[in-house]
Amino acid sequence: MNNQFHAYGKNSIRKHNLEKRQLQTLFFPNKWNFNYFFNMMKDCQQFIIACISQIDHSWIIKLLVLLANGGRKIYLIMDCQEDQKNDELFQAVICELLIESQFKIKIVVNTKKYENLPTNFCVIDGKVLITTSANWTINSFKKSHEWMMIDKKYDNIVEMIEIFEQMWNQFKFVTFINEDIALLDNDDSQFQLVFTYSQDCVVDIL
Repeated sequence: MNNQFHAYGKNSIRKHNLEKRQLQTLFFPNKWNFNYFFNMMKDCQQFIIACISQIDHSWIIKLLVLLANGGRKIYLIMDCQEDQKNDELFQAVICELLIESQFKIKIVVNTKKYENLPTNFCVIDGKVLITTSANWTINSFKKSHEWMMIDKKYDNIVEMIEIFEQMWNQFKFVTFINEDIALLDNDDSQFQLVFTYSQDCVVDIL
């Protein structure tokens, strides 16, 4: 009887530890947690897809550009409501991401007046899903009380990628025409996000 309890106890601990490794929560402001998150992105080998309402954190912007220029594929969905269209900071961020990456970073924006983006999330290499209350802004990581969930469960990652693909095709593709930011219907962008799924990981086949 004692052996049975001992075996059950070890199995429970193994299961608990496995689930713990698959799901992790970080809280901000906390510089160590930010460095942990930043280094996960830095270790990207294939692609990052992200749905983030706002970005102004210079470290993250420079990292995304560096990754894109190093051959990683970066796909971003951002908000672009009426009050942002003429916002100089928003335009500067878009310009830096596109121009510095030589248009390797692909961006679509949500211009729908009454439809906000869902919770911020990103997927790294099809192996890690990050959902968070934080935008990729300095205030989100240094001043606001925010949370971040790191999820390595295969089913959750695949489902979120499918949601991302559906959203991608609904919004406006960002480019430049005559040195001005232009928004095109996604069908006009000549860009289609395609992924293939395997039991071990999700692989970008573009």
